[in-house]
Amino acid sequence: MLYLLHESQEKESVEENILPVLKNIEYEPVSFPLDKEFDIDADSCLLLFLPDSALREIIPVAAKNKWPIAILPHPENKFTSKGLGVSEDIEDVITQFTECDKPYHIDLLFCNDIPVFSSINIGDIFLLSQRHGKKNFFQEVVNIIRNIRKASSLSHHSYQISTDGEKVIHTSALGIIVVEHASSSLISKRLLEESSINDGAFQAFVLAPQNLMVLLWFFLRSLVPSKKTLTKLPSFIGKIKTSNLQVAGKEPVDYTIDGEKKQAEELNIEVLKQTLILKQQSVYSDKTEKENGRKSIKIEGLPTGETRKELIKRSLPILPRASTEQFQDLFKVLRNNSTISTSFMVMMILSTLIATFGLFGNSSPVIIGAMILAPVISPIVSFSMGMVRYDIPMLKESFVTITAGTLVSLAFAAGVSLVIPLKVLTPEIEARLSPTLLDMGIAVSSGIAAAYAHANEGIAKSLAGVAIAVALVPPLAVAGIGIGWWDWEVFSGAILLYATNLAGIILFGGLTFLFLGFAPFKRAKMGLVYTLVIVVLVAVPLTLSFDRIMQEANITRALEGATIQNVVLRDVRIRFGTPMVVSLRLVGPQNIAPQRIQEVKKEIEKKIDQPVRLEVVSAMEF
Repeated sequence: MLYLLHESQEKESVEENILPVLKNIEYEPVSFPLDKEFDIDADSCLLLFLPDSALREIIPVAAKNKWPIAILPHPENKFTSKGLGVSEDIEDVITQFTECDKPYHIDLLFCNDIPVFSSINIGDIFLLSQRHGKKNFFQEVVNIIRNIRKASSLSHHSYQISTDGEKVIHTSALGIIVVEHASSSLISKRLLEESSINDGAFQAFVLAPQNLMVLLWFFLRSLVPSKKTLTKLPSFIGKIKTSNLQVAGKEPVDYTIDGEKKQAEELNIEVLKQTLILKQQSVYSDKTEKENGRKSIKIEGLPTGETRKELIKRSLPILPRASTEQFQDLFKVLRNNSTISTSFMVMMILSTLIATFGLFGNSSPVIIGAMILAPVISPIVSFSMGMVRYDIPMLKESFVTITAGTLVSLAFAAGVSLVIPLKVLTPEIEARLSPTLLDMGIAVSSGIAAAYAHANEGIAKSLAGVAIAVALVPPLAVAGIGIGWWDWEVFSGAILLYATNLAGIILFGGLTFLFLGFAPFKRAKMGLVYTLVIVVLVAVPLTLSFDRIMQEANITRALEGATIQNVVLRDVRIRFGTPMVVSLRLVGPQNIAPQRIQEVKKEIEKKIDQPVRLEVVSAMEF
């Protein structure tokens, strides 16, 4: 026998929309709610034309009494049909019902004895609310923009999560999303492969971002249209797969079940395996999970201890903010790096000696080796932290260590230049005499890399690469050579390059620590202002030098390969002075007379619009 269940006030709608498709099927109409005495025999079935609110009442009863059911589409059925994966076309439902010889047995998810068809949203997860009906990328973007004003009030809540009666973790999070299969929410679509409604388990995603930036970036990635799941679970999301879960907080827990707001002291979530008899096809009924409901827990990235306590106290910050534990660990390292030690001085001397000999020998590999050995990057990074934290003792110790290392390096490089009877500007020495804004760019990038490497133990080994990139010891060694030669041009050019590296690393290393949350801006602003002034002062001569290089490049480009008086100009080199010196090679079919060279000189002056002193090498072309 077929029983058609509907609410009494919807009799007209049933007669208009349902009865015409049941004209060849014997049925008995039954008004909902049911009488207490209502029961059916084993060969009967319930055909449900009900809204979500009524389905939440009747489906647990049907599951308990082993009543087979089929669900008809209803205007207020927004969660049940989608959650169970059944058709929303009335003719398809009737066809499946009449042709179904063997009913499907499917799992049911419950939260505090209330059936869940879509998802359980616990806490502050407004951006992940699953909206029903047709959705597209732009609608999802609009949904996030509408809710973005709430972001400033987001904060972590304390949760104690346990499964099988055993404590899993005491953590804090914005909220938790519980789904039975991948299609239940926006987040599960991107983090979960297609899963079965019959695997005896559900998935709980614990969202615990420690700043808004990482959360918004995840949302943007989630909104990008793609059929693929994200290749890696974000570190701030914990994932628990189980058949039962208990969630409790210090205060009553706010949550929603399929969009309905509720509150409870504790949530008991469980799956009743294959408890509902469905006499129609579900899109999930034929899908099987490879692990067959095996329990798994991935919660390594969730906050605990002091980090958990700090996140609960305040609203979620926009930028990352280091925890007390992270700060203490880093501060110990930087405090040790800021002090002078015998090993620091020995390594500074050795790296300077190696760099100086490498400069005289014009050997790039030797100079790179000296860069790796040089320890001066460590107290500079400590100085950056002292600046943003306005830690006077650390600033003093770092300043003394940097100054001592600098003076020792200058002294030993000068000593080597006095001992070696050579006064030749090798290409390696000459390369460090004309710093430009490009060198400031290198220093800026290196400062960011050095601070970030110190803040992350996993990439601390990259400090050797930072030392090579910024090259602090070679310019110091060249400046020492300038002292030994008593050559102001060599000394001033190299010491400017060293000052450029120093200022860039300190300022942008400090900004990196500030961005990573190791200092509040109010405390850091004075130190940043002072350092910015130094960077600006250093940038003035760098800008002039950069303009000179640009001018040199333009002149070289204008003259190289040009033909004047049937003579080709090759190997053009420029040296600035009064007047400018142009060194080049003249290539022609015959020997070039001095008078002809004078004519070439006049044409060059006319071409670049300034007087020059010409140095010429003549070559004949056969």
